Amino acid sequence: MAIMLCSVMGSMAATRVVSVKGWDPASTEDPSLYYNSLYDAIEKDSTERKANNDVVYELDQNCIYYMGKIIKNYDFHLKLRGKVTDGLLPEIQVCAKADGTYGNDYIQAFNDVTLENIAFNAYTPDGGYLNWEFEIGKNRSVVRINNCTFDGDRNAPICAKADSLSIFITNCTMGNNGYRYSFGGNGRMIDLRPEAKTLDTLWIENTTTYNLTDRIIRNMATVINNLYIDHLTAVNTLGRHGGIQMGKTINGTIKNSLFSNVIMLGHTQAHTAEQTQPDKHFAVISLDTIYPEGSYVIENNNIYWDDEVEAIWASIDSVEAPNFVSALVEEAVDNDMKNKIYFTEKLKLKTFCSPQIAYVQEYYANPKASAYSDAWCVGSDGTGYFPDELDAAYSETSKSYTAAESGMPVGNLNYFPNAVPAGLKGLKSRNNSKAYPNPFSAAVNIQFELKSKDFVTVSVFDLNGREVKTLHSGTMNSGLNSVSWNRETNAGAVSEAGMYFYKIQSTSGVETGNLILVK
Repeated sequence: MAIMLCSVMGSMAATRVVSVKGWDPASTEDPSLYYNSLYDAIEKDSTERKANNDVVYELDQNCIYYMGKIIKNYDFHLKLRGKVTDGLLPEIQVCAKADGTYGNDYIQAFNDVTLENIAFNAYTPDGGYLNWEFEIGKNRSVVRINNCTFDGDRNAPICAKADSLSIFITNCTMGNNGYRYSFGGNGRMIDLRPEAKTLDTLWIENTTTYNLTDRIIRNMATVINNLYIDHLTAVNTLGRHGGIQMGKTINGTIKNSLFSNVIMLGHTQAHTAEQTQPDKHFAVISLDTIYPEGSYVIENNNIYWDDEVEAIWASIDSVEAPNFVSALVEEAVDNDMKNKIYFTEKLKLKTFCSPQIAYVQEYYANPKASAYSDAWCVGSDGTGYFPDELDAAYSETSKSYTAAESGMPVGNLNYFPNAVPAGLKGLKSRNNSKAYPNPFSAAVNIQFELKSKDFVTVSVFDLNGREVKTLHSGTMNSGLNSVSWNRETNAGAVSEAGMYFYKIQSTSGVETGNLILVK
C-alpha cells in the first residue's frame, strides 16, 4: 500500500536506529567481510541497549546479510527493519558456521520480535536447508512480521516452541518450504510444536504461500484462543496432511482466502491413519474440537484444484479429491453461514507456479522412493521464477475478484493489479502506518501518508475479526492523514482492555496494525 512510515508524535521516548551494513552484490568487495555483520552489530550494541532498549536495527536494501550465528534476544525486543525505498528487500542468507557446517536457525526468539521489509533465504551454498528460519522459544512473546519473504527451508519459516504466544503475519510471502526431493518433506507455513500448548493469537492477513511440501498450518495439539485469517492465497500445497489445521481453535475466522491445489496428493485410504480429524478424511480447512463458548466464522473462500491435478487423480486408482472443509467445520458455523463457507471457481493466476504434477505421479508410482522431482518453482538455482516475479492476480471479471462483500478480490490483495502499484509488488518495499500512543487508555491516533488522493476506509476490529468501528470511509487527499479512535466516545460497547486491530484499505492496498487498550 502506498503508505509512508511517519514519525511518532507526542512525548514518547525516541526510538534509536542502528544502521547495519551488508554486502552489496554490485560491489567488488569480498562477501566474507560481511559474514555475521548483523549478529555482530546486535552483540556489540548490548551496552547501548541498557541505556535505551527501544532500538531498531536497520538493514540496507539491495544488500545481503550472511548469517552463520544465531541471534538470541534474551533481554530485549528484537526489531529488524529494512529501509523503505524503491530497492529490493535486504536479504538474510546463510553462511558457514565456525566449524564449516550449516544448519542453524537465523533467529531463536526469547523475547518479543518485530520483522519488517526483509527477505529470508534459507538455501545453503551446497543445496541444503535450515531446519527453521525463525524459532520462538519464550512463553508469552509477541511476534510481528510484516512485508517479509521466507523462501527455501526444511520445515517451516516459523516454528512456535513456547506457550501463550501472539503471532501476527501481514503482507508476506512464504514458499518453497520443506525438503524438495523427498516425499513428506515437512514444508509448512507455520509449525506449532508440542511446547506450544496454547496460542493466544495467530493473525494472518494479505499473505501468500506457495509450494509447501506438507500443509499450511501444522497444529496437532495446540489450543488456539484466537485464529484470524483474511485474504490468504495458498497455491500448491503438496502434502497429504491437509491445508489449514485449526485443530483445537476456540475462536476462529477464515475468510476471503484463495486455496489452489491444496492437498495435491489427493485422498487415499492409505493416508487416513495419519489424520486426526474425527471424520478421518483430509480437508483443506479442518477443525478437531468445537468449543461451546467459541465463535467460528468460515466464509467466502475460493477452494479449487486445477484441471491438471484432477486429471492425475483420475488416472491413479483409489485417489479422490479431498474434502473442502471437515465435518466439524460445517457443524461449527451458524446455519446461515453453511452455504457461504466456500465456493469453487477455477482461476488462471497471472504469473505463478505450475502444479507439481511430476511429484504426484512419482509418489503414486513408488511411495517409498528415496527421491522425487524438484517441487520448487523459484529459488537460487536459477530456474523458474523468483519471489518478486510471482503474481497471483486473476481476471477482474471472475467471481473471485468481486466475491467479498466489499467487492474486493479474495486472496492476497497485494498481488492484484488494482491493489498495489506494479513497482511495489513482490520484493519491493511497502510502507507502514503508525498508531500513537500505543498502548493507550482512552484515545489513539492512526497516522499514515498517501502518495496520491484516494478513497480510504479505516476500521477497528477485535481479536475475533468482528468490526468494532469504522473510523473513516471516504476520499482523503495526498500527504499526511490521521484518524482517531476514542474508545470512550466512539467505540460503542467496547470497554474491555486487550488487543484490537486497525485496517486501512484503499484502492492501492491494505495496511493493518495492532492496538493495545489498557485501563
